[in-house]
Amino acid sequence: MSRESYIEALKDGIAKLRAAGRDLTLVHHNDADGLTAGGVLETALTRDGFKVERIALERIHPPIVERIHDRAAGHPVVYTDLAGRAAPVICELNRDRSFTLILDHHPAEESTSEKVLNLSSERFGLSGEAEISAATAATIFALVLDEKNVDLRYLGVIGAIGDSHDRGGRLIAYNREALLDAAERGEIKIISKANDKEEYVLTKFGGDIRLTPFSKSLTVLGAAGYTVGGPEVGIRACFEGPSPEYNTKLSELSSLKEERFNRALNDLKAGGLQVTQHHQWFIIGDGFSPMGVKIIGEFCMDIRDEEFMDPTKYIAGFQDMPTEIPGLGAFEWDLAKVSMRVPTPLGQKIIDGEMPGLDWLLPEAALQVDGTIDACHGYAAAALVPHGREEELIQLMDELIAKKGL
Repeated sequence: MSRESYIEALKDGIAKLRAAGRDLTLVHHNDADGLTAGGVLETALTRDGFKVERIALERIHPPIVERIHDRAAGHPVVYTDLAGRAAPVICELNRDRSFTLILDHHPAEESTSEKVLNLSSERFGLSGEAEISAATAATIFALVLDEKNVDLRYLGVIGAIGDSHDRGGRLIAYNREALLDAAERGEIKIISKANDKEEYVLTKFGGDIRLTPFSKSLTVLGAAGYTVGGPEVGIRACFEGPSPEYNTKLSELSSLKEERFNRALNDLKAGGLQVTQHHQWFIIGDGFSPMGVKIIGEFCMDIRDEEFMDPTKYIAGFQDMPTEIPGLGAFEWDLAKVSMRVPTPLGQKIIDGEMPGLDWLLPEAALQVDGTIDACHGYAAAALVPHGREEELIQLMDELIAKKGL
């Protein structure tokens, strides 16, 4: 497939969305990329005459999907920065009630219903690893919706930086197109560095805001502050710039995150890290509460290159999945969220094809322990698994790697 087919599919999705009704539920992830993607789509769809209910979500899980579609009552639903791989589950639980549009950038499964249109960029050959963030994909959708939405392109850049799409030193491909549009509008400044690297500065709000720390702050707000209104503060900052509310909330959450991360780090150094042939893993339980479960992935990312970590082994951390979901109410389950990351040397082996990526490894194993998976990349992945099956999951992943002769 190609970009041209992607644009044509977006046009088809927009036509079907407009015909499905003007009351719409928008579901988006709660990290920097998800917040910016959600902000882009809410703004563009509202401008187009839709009445949007926006829900920030940490994970796709069948009971959550069912409640979303029960509440939608036949009105259209849009997912962004998640749900690509969950398309079959969404088809099953939607039961052909609501036209549903998935605007993701992760590896995806095919839809099994005409009512669910899965437009994850990966299905069109647009790599969600580095070429296109969910927020950049959202800005392309917004431009197809109406070219006046070019004023939202800077949000695609923030999302791409938040998802580390500049890991090679600069943004490329579709993310770069968004960058150049925003730069031409005078909203982002590109600073050339040594070795063909670049730094990006947000100038939209008058002063200079370095995009790397700003995007990281959005993930802190959305993840650490998931249960206390952090996603809303983050989205407002994207459209209005940092405010006293933003500074206060970010300071509070950053202090909480630092305190809990330091405690967990000391526990791991004191012997809390379990090690197998290919994995190093640990259970946090409710040790990061009241922060959201996205935060376990941030912790794994932070420790991936620590001296006490084995640079050749995959990292897995388990955190309790709360039973209360903001905006959706209480659920009955007993689950742990597993987040996986890789040390930098192992990441290079994945790039070189010498070791399997997490987008294959974790889903293959998680399904065998009755887990549910959705958004996975080669270097970062997550799933929900029943409590008590954590060690079994790790053993299965070791076995999967062994079967490849590695």
